[in-house]
Amino acid sequence: MKLVLFDLDGVLIDAKKIHFDALNKALGDKYAITEEEHLNFYDGRKTRQKLQMLTDHKGLPREDHDVVYAAKQVYTIELIKKLKPIEEIKLLFQELEDMGYIIGVCSNSIRRTVLTALAKIELMEYCSVIVSNEDVKNSKPHTE
Repeated sequence: MKLVLFDLDGVLIDAKKIHFDALNKALGDKYAITEEEHLNFYDGRKTRQKLQMLTDHKGLPREDHDVVYAAKQVYTIELIKKLKPIEEIKLLFQELEDMGYIIGVCSNSIRRTVLTALAKIELMEYCSVIVSNEDVKNSKPHTE
């Protein structure tokens, strides 16, 4: 079996910027984080983990977590819907498929985000394996 797995975030799409912008929009000005804070402390973590960190370090009320989480997911999808396919990546996926490779995409994002992104960048049809953070017991940064 020949298999190639791609990370969605930072490889196929610029997910850091999307997640940063969506979170800050959901948080509003009072609890917004800087790019430096995002890169040094929050990047790569699940949204719920980020919210708990914001409660611990910036005083975000715990009762706001569900509202901020839901808003962040909506804003993330809005931003992902603006993505455009990258022809070189589509060509790579076509060539790998023609060579008999099974193609998979893995992500620390929730499944809806992954599926929406793959559809927008026109790679869904090539993917036989899709793994989101909802498909593992221990997500990033755990090695699972």
